[in-house]
Amino acid sequence: GHRIAPTLWGIFFEDINLSADGGIYPELVRNRSFEDAERPEHWKLANVGEAKSEMAIDNSRPLTPFNRRSLRVQVKGGGSLVNEGYWGMNVQKGESYQVRLAARAADGFKGPLTVALESRQGGQTLAKGEITGLTGQWQPFTLELTASDTDPRARLSIAFSGGGSFWLDMVSVLPKKTWKGHGLRPDLCEMLAALKPAFVRFPGGCWVEGDDMAHMYNWKDTIGDVGNRKPLWNIWQYWATHGLGYHEYLQLCEDLGAEPMFCINVGMSHREVVPLDQMGPWVQDALDALEYANGPVDSWWG
Repeated sequence: GHRIAPTLWGIFFEDINLSADGGIYPELVRNRSFEDAERPEHWKLANVGEAKSEMAIDNSRPLTPFNRRSLRVQVKGGGSLVNEGYWGMNVQKGESYQVRLAARAADGFKGPLTVALESRQGGQTLAKGEITGLTGQWQPFTLELTASDTDPRARLSIAFSGGGSFWLDMVSVLPKKTWKGHGLRPDLCEMLAALKPAFVRFPGGCWVEGDDMAHMYNWKDTIGDVGNRKPLWNIWQYWATHGLGYHEYLQLCEDLGAEPMFCINVGMSHREVVPLDQMGPWVQDALDALEYANGPVDSWWG
């Protein structure tokens, strides 16, 4: 028979039904940057006894220009913030998890904040650590927690007490064990590797176009520090953190031994079309993507 091209067989990844956040990208916290809405979606506040603490979204002193919203908690007694992630947090016995968050305080609140991974039923503590040293300025904090038991539906709890106010942003819980140490879920990546794809097409079709041009995929918003990546509201009606960004896609292709097939926007969304005489920025954006992946264009481009 005819020879079959070695690049015929590949895979196509598109973030549909939370297949990136909540899927191959292993962030356990949902709405970690509080950018999803004007209210703290996916976060709950549980008061203890007669406490009357309150939480709300605040944008008065943003962590970064790209991350305008934070969570303000007015502390009036003991309580805790709870996040159940994407259908629960899959916590495994003996595995380590890195907790990262940014915090600041005011009105006399000094902390500490007790950060715990808890079982869904009964609230058994699976791992716990403490954050101290809050000041009036934004500071990054990091904890490493090792789980004492397994619960596929675990949750994150951040407990506090006393009085005053504190703010949180970029609250992240990521497993230390990732595929080839590059930040993606080992189980799903092993399944992709078993397919032996010659190429990986990413990051989607409708995803790249967006419902309108304001919500098209812009790869430059998905690289660099995760705290500076702009979330994207997509046509499937949820926010993407872009923790899985252009760089991570390229790294995944390299780890799979597959050619990257990057989908670019050709000047159209589901509702709009850019006139041909205004296509210059889209052409340049494609050239910039090539240069990011391969080095300066002048060194190899015709």
